Amino acid sequence: YKNDLFLNDENNMLYDTTYYNQWLFRPEVRTTVSINNDKLTAGIGLNYETLDRTFFDSILRFNSQYVFVQHDYNPSEKWNILAGFRYDHHSEYASQLSPKLALNYKVNTNFSLKTSVGYGYKAPDFRQLYFDFTNPSVGYTVLGYNVAEERLIQMQNQILKIEAGISFDKPLEAESALNFNFGTFYKKDKFKLDINAFYNSITNLIDTQVVASKKSGQNVFSYTNISEIFTYGLEYNSIYTFTKYFSLSLGYQYLIAKDKSVVDDFSSHKFVRPLGSLETIEIKKSDYFGLLNRSKHTANIKVLYNVPKIKTDINLRVFYRSKYGLFDTNGNQVLDAYDEFVDGYFLTNLSITK
Repeated sequence: YKNDLFLNDENNMLYDTTYYNQWLFRPEVRTTVSINNDKLTAGIGLNYETLDRTFFDSILRFNSQYVFVQHDYNPSEKWNILAGFRYDHHSEYASQLSPKLALNYKVNTNFSLKTSVGYGYKAPDFRQLYFDFTNPSVGYTVLGYNVAEERLIQMQNQILKIEAGISFDKPLEAESALNFNFGTFYKKDKFKLDINAFYNSITNLIDTQVVASKKSGQNVFSYTNISEIFTYGLEYNSIYTFTKYFSLSLGYQYLIAKDKSVVDDFSSHKFVRPLGSLETIEIKKSDYFGLLNRSKHTANIKVLYNVPKIKTDINLRVFYRSKYGLFDTNGNQVLDAYDEFVDGYFLTNLSITK
C-alpha cells in the first residue's frame, strides 16, 4: 500500500506533504479434514511487514510465524465442542501459545447454551511503538512509546507539565488475556436473541494515556502497560425481522473495567481534593470508577427498511454511550466519583441508498 499526499493553501502554495509506504506479506496454508460429522482444521503461515511513513524516523520491520489447529467435534446432536490452539513466534516479542475451548449445548431446536475459555495475546503495533504525529490545526500530539521520551525532551519549550508517574524506563510489553464467556442463544420465527456474560483477566493491557500538557492547552498522548486488569459484564443483542423489507436490532453492554492493583491497595488512592475545593476528603473503594475512557453502559438501535419499488435502502442507527473519564483531575492517580467526566451522549446516523 502506497500513499503520497500533498495539501495546498488558499493561494495554491504547498502547505504540507505526507507519505505512507507499507509492505505486508502474509502467506498461509490451511487444510480441513472431515471425519464423519467432525472437522479438523490445521494451518501454518507468516507475517512480514515493513512500514516507512512521514511520522517515523526510520523504516520499521516486524516478522512472525504461526501455526494453528482446531477440532470441531460433534459427539451427539445436542453437543458441539470446539477445541484448538495457535502458536505465534514474533521477531520482537516472546513466543506465545493461545489455546481455546468452547462448548455448545442445544437444549431444543430454538434454544442453546454456550460457554468458552481462551487465552490470547496482542503485540504492540508500529503505531503504538513509533508514531510521532502532531495535529497541525488542533495542536495535540500522539507519540509512540519508543520515541516518546526523546520527543518530550525536544518539545520541552511547548510543554507546560509532565503528568505525574510517567516513565519510559522499560519496554512496552505484549498484552495477554484470559477470557471466560457464558451465554445463551434463542431463535424462533422472526426473532433472534443472544445474551452473553464475560470475564477477562488482562496482563500488560496496552492503553492510551495523557503524558503531558502543552502550553497551548492541548495534550500529548502516548501508550502504557497497565499490569493487571479485570473486566466483566453482560452483552445483549437481538433482532426482529418484521418482513423481508423491515428489521429492528437492539444491542446493549454493561461493562466494569478496573485496575487490580488499585482495588487491592485502595488506601493509596482514597484521599482526594475535588476540583475547586481546598478540602481533602476520604472516599470509599466503591467510589473507584474504573479505567479511563470506559463507559459502564453502551447501547444501540438499528432500523433497516427497504423500499423495493424505488430500489432504496433506509438505515437508521442510534448509539448511546454513558459518561466516562479521560484523566485523573483530583490528584489521587485514579478515576473516581469526584473526578470530572465526559457526559453521556447519543449519536444518530441516517443513511439512504438509492
